[in-house]
Order: sequence, then structure tokens, then C-alpha cells
Amino acid sequence: MKKGRAKKLLGICIFLMGFMIFSVLPVQAAAPRMYTIQPGKTWTRYDITGDGKKDRIKVVRKKSQYDGCWNGADIYVNNTKVCAINKAFMDMSIRIITLSNGKPFLCLRGGTDNDISVFHGLYQYRNGKIVQVVNFINETYGRPVNEAKIYLSGNTVRVRTEAMSYSLGYCTTEFTYKYQKGTLLRTSNYGKYIKLNAANKRTGLFAAAKNIQAYTTPTSGSKAFVIRKNTGVKILNFWTAGNKMYIRVKNGSKTGWIKAVTFKESQGYAGSPQFSRVMYTG
Repeated sequence: MKKGRAKKLLGICIFLMGFMIFSVLPVQAAAPRMYTIQPGKTWTRYDITGDGKKDRIKVVRKKSQYDGCWNGADIYVNNTKVCAINKAFMDMSIRIITLSNGKPFLCLRGGTDNDISVFHGLYQYRNGKIVQVVNFINETYGRPVNEAKIYLSGNTVRVRTEAMSYSLGYCTTEFTYKYQKGTLLRTSNYGKYIKLNAANKRTGLFAAAKNIQAYTTPTSGSKAFVIRKNTGVKILNFWTAGNKMYIRVKNGSKTGWIKAVTFKESQGYAGSPQFSRVMYTG
């Protein structure tokens, strides 16, 4: 009788110890995922509304009178039209992103000749509609090209985009977005330059094509120094907010910010009016 009680007590102790160990183990969050889907087909394996249930998703391209072109696209979720894209394009990419917290987003892009992007960004289902929450395109300071490279980590999305910058020529830039306040928000107004094709291959520098005013910060308007024509300039990073953009540079031992060239300011030039041997291509 005593042996039976002892075995029973031992079993209870082992169960309680196991329960305690299991309860303190960290819960592993689901890995973020990204899927590519094609227009013209109904997809039923993915949740896009964010309720945890699989939805019926279909992207229908609008026909154009020109071969190889489309007049836009309509997006249907569960047989209801939830988004209309009214920009003409030649090719389209559609990616579904699901963060670790289960929140879904669409990455949509439409491209034309020379791989120029006419729409490109992150979209989210809200109140029965799919709306753009992040726009990758800023045509004021460059011509956007190619499909973005997207890297997922938890509830964070790192995005690398390519553009023909009116200041620096062909370049690749990066921003990070984090899920906050119910959507994806950019973590900073400061972006990274990942690749600068026009930089000198040996030194990594740009040569000033003229005297350029540098400022102490991208927002103060306080003058720091003047970059003299033909001197070497190292590009560090950039800042953008609203319709403004500044590039952080190093000239000799001095560091400051210069205004990025706009589309209007680039007119009449075959290349950057700021830096030598920076040609616009594509």
C-alpha cells in the first residue's frame, strides 16, 4: 500500500516538474513568410484580411488596346472588389507577406519599359479595402526601377529599392519598416545607400561638378561649408521626409548635408548637375 502511494506521489511530482519547466520556456513566434502569386488566378491558401482565415484572392489585369500593356488592375478578396489600380503597366509582381504576428500585407509593383516602376509599395486590408500604406516610389528625386528586394525578420521588413538618382545616378537604397500602431511604419527618416554605381571604383568618391553648399543638418538650413568644384566627395547616407531629401557627405575632413537634385533641376542635363561623370541611363 505504501509503495503504491509512493509511486503515485512520485508520478505527481514528475508531472508538476514537467509542467513548471514547460510553462517557463519561451514561446517561439512564427517565422515571417513571403509568397509570390500570379494575376488572373484565384488563390485560396492565404489570409489577406488579417482574421486568421484563408481568403479567396484574385488580381485581374485590365486589358489595353496595345499589345503587352495593361490599363491597370482590380483586386478581389472573397469575390468582392477591394482595390483598383488605375495606372498602365507592362509587367506586374504580387507578393503576400505575413509577419510573425500573423499580420498580412501585399507588395505590389507595376513596371514599364526599361524596368521603370509606375507603382510599387506595401498594401494592407483595412475596413473592407486594400490600401497602400508604404510607397516605395519618390519620383521627385529619381526614376524608380526594378523590383524591391525584401528581407523579413519577426515583425520587421527591410526593403532595398533601386533608382536612377538625379544626384548620384544608379543606386540602391534601404529603409526598415516595423509593425507599429496596426501597420508597417518606417523606423527612421534616415536611409542607407547600399550601392552607388557611379562612384569611383578605386576611391569610392564622387567628384564635385561645381561648388555645392553643405548644411549642418537636413532640417536646420544652417550653412556648414562649401564643397569646391573638382574635389572628392564621399556619400554617407541620406534623409528624406515629405517631399524633401538631403544627402550626407564627407568632403575632406568636413561632414555635412547637401540638397538632392530634383527632376526639375535635372532637366537639360545628360547627367547629374552636382557630380561629374554621373550619367542618366535607362
